[in-house]
Order: sequence, then structure tokens, then C-alpha cells
Amino acid sequence: MSPHNRTLTPRIDVSVMKTSLLLLVAILLFAAQAGATNLIQNGSFQSNDFTDWTIGTTSNGTWGSGYPVVTGWPLGGMNAAQGEVGEVNFDQTQQGGTLTQTFLSAGGVATESLLWAATAPGGGNLDGGEFTMLLNGVQIAQFDSGLINQGQTLNGTLSASVPLLTGTNTLEIVVSRRFITLANGGTPFQWVTGVDVEGAVPEPSSILLLGIGALGLAGVLRRKLGF
Repeated sequence: MSPHNRTLTPRIDVSVMKTSLLLLVAILLFAAQAGATNLIQNGSFQSNDFTDWTIGTTSNGTWGSGYPVVTGWPLGGMNAAQGEVGEVNFDQTQQGGTLTQTFLSAGGVATESLLWAATAPGGGNLDGGEFTMLLNGVQIAQFDSGLINQGQTLNGTLSASVPLLTGTNTLEIVVSRRFITLANGGTPFQWVTGVDVEGAVPEPSSILLLGIGALGLAGVLRRKLGF
């Protein structure tokens, strides 16, 4: 055969091809998990009310007279649930109000978080408020703001990464203090907002199928390219 009639086969850099296949698998798996969304409805009280939330109190607790209400977040930019929580009868236990929401999940690890704030406009107090998150009845995050001075505003984030159940889950927020709520303005105010349960979408089976598909594609290419 004349050398001018030979069919030329392109040379393949095997190491580059292997690296490309691994990147393909990683990209597909990342894309499958990138669909995570907030499973909580009305998490920043953007509806201007407590739609999707159930309001409650602890056994000896109160949200305060006329509370909770939806008002502006004290740091600006969004709405928040506001309370003036405390005990009904003084016994120095943590008592106050609760907000609960039940939601559906495909399961898997998720990040649960919220923003909290406390302020003492009428005078200092030994307890600005304690903020607790529970998932399916189990405490997952807590912060006690402790002593708060007159005119001071404290704020922070509660966050945890724990698995969700496949199906129904319940997130409960407890805002409490270990002193009674006073009607004369001597009790600090508390706010919560930005409630977020992020993750568990799509279902783990969908992620697995995408991963299997990517690996199958890698196998086909491997056989065709001979490495």
C-alpha cells in the first residue's frame, strides 16, 4: 500500500483522557446536588404574617403581651418574628415561645440555620434571650445571649448540618428566658428570621443514577479508546 493511502489514526493522550473522564463524573455528581433549595416556607416572614408556621409556648412560657408579631428585622433588609419572651410564673427555668413548621424532604444531610437578634431598649437585663433549634424533637443548635445592656443589640446565627428524614420533618424554634416578662418595657425584645433548611434535593436515588450513568459512559469510552 502506498504510504500516501494510509489512514492515519490520531494519537490519544491516555492520561488526559482519564483525567477528563474523572472530571465528567465529578461534574455530573455536583450538578445533581446543586439543586438544593430552602425546604422552609415563609422563612423570612415575607408574607408579613405567620403563614406556614404554628405558634406555641413552652409549659410556663409566653411570647409576651401582644406578641409574636411580624416586624422589621432590627438590622434591616427583611422581616422577622418579634417577641418579648419569658416566664409566666417565676421559677428561673428557660421559658418562652415556639415556632414550628413541618416540611417534606427527600432525605440526606442538610444545613439548618436562622438569624437571631436581641435588644434592650428600656434597660439592661441579665438574660437577653436563648435561641434553640430542634429537628424532629432533637436539639441541633442553641445560643444563650446572656447579659444585655441598655440600648445594646446582640445578633448572630444558629446553624447545624444534620440528616433529614425521608418524608416528613419538623423544625422547631424556641425563644426563651429564665425570668418573667414585665409589662412595663423592662423585658428585652427578641427576633428570629432567615430560617433555612437547605439540601436533600434531588433524591439520593437520582444522584446515584447520574453517577452510574457517568461511570457507564466512562466505560464505553475506555473500551473504544483502548485504555
